[in-house]
Amino acid sequence: MTADKAKFLIAMPSLKESIFAHSVILMAEQTATGALGFIINLPTGTGIREALKMMNVQSTDLPDIPILFGGPVQTDFFWFLHSPEFSAQSTIAIHPNFALTSAMEIIPILNEDHCPKIFFAGVGYSGWGAEQLEREIEEGSWWLDKFDVDLLFGTSHSNQWDKAFKTLGVDPKTLFDNSNPFDPIIN
Repeated sequence: MTADKAKFLIAMPSLKESIFAHSVILMAEQTATGALGFIINLPTGTGIREALKMMNVQSTDLPDIPILFGGPVQTDFFWFLHSPEFSAQSTIAIHPNFALTSAMEIIPILNEDHCPKIFFAGVGYSGWGAEQLEREIEEGSWWLDKFDVDLLFGTSHSNQWDKAFKTLGVDPKTLFDNSNPFDPIIN
């Protein structure tokens, strides 16, 4: 996946019993060897200031953004989604307007002028082996859709999954059968 080909992976309702239930994943890489993405709508309940305080790092300019659960793989991997002018060894250029980098490479420069603007922080990631994601999409577990900047930056985490479905022209509430099979049908 090239830097100008950002995509969203939207969990289908069939994943309701999964850690990925109602998730929207920002895809960072998708190649023949596998895929890599970050859940963007699952806050952990901890804010960035609290996490930095636990690490004995002080930053006065950083807003207290929530730390997201990016996925179940390598949950000790702490990352920042940030403005694109910064690049380090771990940086993945996902889109022309933002990149993702290990937080450990940005934390030392948080209070410096050349620190990038931090949009999101998270822990862990979502990963798939060769052809695994393609199979899961074919099975109907996921929908891969084009990138929508408003979904990422202009929608609250709690509304991102509903809005992602609505951009597909589907109201997710209509995908569920809420009828009770034991209610008698009255003619």
